[in-house]
Amino acid sequence: MKSFTFWCLLALSTALQGQTLQGQLSQHAGQELRLLGFAYYQTIHLATTVADSLGHFVLTYPKDYVGMGILKAQNQASALVVLSEKKVVLSGTHLNDLASLTFFNSPANTHFGYYAKAQGLYANAQSAWQYLDKLYTNEVLFNGQKKLQKTIQKEQLRLQKEEAAFVAGLDQKSYVRWYIPYRKAVQEMPGVVRRHTERIPAMLHQFRTTNFNQPHFKTSGLFREYLEGHYLLIENMGQPLDSVYRQMNLSTQHLLDNLQANDTLLPQVAKNLFNYFEKRSLYKAAAYLSRGLLNNFEGMLDPSLVAQLESYRKLKVGATAPDILLQNNTKLSAIKTRKLLVFGASWCPACKKELPELLANHAQWKSKNTTIVYISIDTDARAFETTYEQFPWQSFCDFKGWETQAAKDYLIFGTPSYFLLDANNQILLRPKSVAHLNAWMQTHLKD
Repeated sequence: MKSFTFWCLLALSTALQGQTLQGQLSQHAGQELRLLGFAYYQTIHLATTVADSLGHFVLTYPKDYVGMGILKAQNQASALVVLSEKKVVLSGTHLNDLASLTFFNSPANTHFGYYAKAQGLYANAQSAWQYLDKLYTNEVLFNGQKKLQKTIQKEQLRLQKEEAAFVAGLDQKSYVRWYIPYRKAVQEMPGVVRRHTERIPAMLHQFRTTNFNQPHFKTSGLFREYLEGHYLLIENMGQPLDSVYRQMNLSTQHLLDNLQANDTLLPQVAKNLFNYFEKRSLYKAAAYLSRGLLNNFEGMLDPSLVAQLESYRKLKVGATAPDILLQNNTKLSAIKTRKLLVFGASWCPACKKELPELLANHAQWKSKNTTIVYISIDTDARAFETTYEQFPWQSFCDFKGWETQAAKDYLIFGTPSYFLLDANNQILLRPKSVAHLNAWMQTHLKD
């Protein structure tokens, strides 16, 4: 009677408080179980419980949460679950043993589990058939087998249609029906760049017709990966840099247009995308994003982000860069050659990687009337001297770290950062790397 009363009270409590994921995981008996969810760029906590001595558990999470979740055990084992029904029941042995997991009263998880397994098999089969297709098309030993070639191509088409038919057969209003195509895109982007570049136009079209205001994105756990994966796809699609930036800007414009009325999500996308471009040294893409945001959405943005965006308005190509007071009261503007201004630090791994490249190019650049001036963000005098005393260019550090006036004037938020200036401190280029600078010099400089 007490047990009956307990479960009745539990059912009543659940109805009032939220939805449940419950069941039994025998090998997680006595362990803490956590249920995590997503909110665009963040992973959020939904619920925590401790499984009993037989592995039974009940997790109650907010009634308004619909999306993907991660069920995580104390020993770090985890499984992805669909949280789109009020009550999901799970039975199995261990979260890492996906074959043992069975869902009851949850068509969404049953469909997703079936698709996840099938999609892996489809991908392996397609990879094998594509290899054979190229072999029988391009190699003299095999390319006479026209009938077999047709069979190979027919099977590839059948697999594509069968996979698409499964998704099309799902309830159009279900979370899984919406989720699968975006999960598939995220998973396939790296392979498309390496092996299937013919599919890039379709992926660009998918992104530029995506409605990012769709609420399902918030709880998908795919949002960051889908956006950043798309720009990485463009960056690595083998096009000239100007073409790469043009494609990035088209996608950025779609994002800004699509989210223009979304004053909650747009600031998040703006900050994270700008930081991504900065991290990847995609300065022209950052400049385009900055102009679009400052011209149309400045009132929506955090003041600290506005300050960063301003660096692309204040320090754009063609603008006059701020002067810098160097050693012995010498000013940067007194150096009457082109100047490669480098902001770095002894503790910066990327800076250490690029230092040998700077050294290797120093003599060649000097012969083209270009001087390296290195501004260090170090605070440790010994580390500065040990790192830079061996290099043949002028290095400057006032040991104030990020508070050094030059870093503040040039709105430096990451290292290494580069500016190529002419003899009058006019900005000629904001190189993303030594290789980028070399390519620019070969194209633009005669002396």
